[in-house]
Amino acid sequence: MTQYLGIITAYGAAAILAWLAALLYPRLIPAAAAYRIDNRWQQAGLFVLAALLSFGIGSWQRQGLLLPVGNPLFGILSQLLIFSPILAYIASRRSRAATLVPQRNVLRSLAIGIALALLALGAFFSTTNGWGDLPAMVDTLAFGIDAEILVRTLLQSFAVAAFLALLAAGWSKRVALGLAALFILAIHVSPLLSNGFSAEWLLAVLVHLAIGLGIFSAILATRNIVWFWPVFAMLSLLQIHEV
Repeated sequence: MTQYLGIITAYGAAAILAWLAALLYPRLIPAAAAYRIDNRWQQAGLFVLAALLSFGIGSWQRQGLLLPVGNPLFGILSQLLIFSPILAYIASRRSRAATLVPQRNVLRSLAIGIALALLALGAFFSTTNGWGDLPAMVDTLAFGIDAEILVRTLLQSFAVAAFLALLAAGWSKRVALGLAALFILAIHVSPLLSNGFSAEWLLAVLVHLAIGLGIFSAILATRNIVWFWPVFAMLSLLQIHEV
């Protein structure tokens, strides 16, 4: 539970810092170009189809019906295969703006993301009172970095960006956040309900919703997905290796 609270705090800290950057120093995090959609319903249909195909491929892979598991190379290939429909949709848009990637200063965006990831780690260890575990964390991540996790989080970041960019450009940011909220609830409500309704269950749902919307709104505010990937990757590695 302590680690869970630490992860939640870390994501919250990253969202707040990104929001502050967008409000106080709007040029610090480079924004992607304006994204325009000619036929929003058609594009939405294509994205939904791509997402459903990715979900289906992912289900087959988890059942071991596609690539063998346990091999690092096959792990990376499996992620590319799972997200191939989403990648095909993104490629069809022929615009970096479709994934909220700026035209310039991508490396600066990445550096800012790494800085935010380190600050998020600081928030994690402050919440868990685990500063004494910092040397062990460095060793664990240095020797246990999982390339599959890095690739998976990168592809998931692109999928999130394509989702938000499509809805924000085709409809509005409010619609994007509203559907994102429904998506978050759909992911978390079913597993949490299996333990029965309780105040703790409701609090967990609300916390997931608040943190998710905080992150998604920060991505929309900065119009940049690049900074989010290092934060997402670092905290995912932290959870996997249970430092």
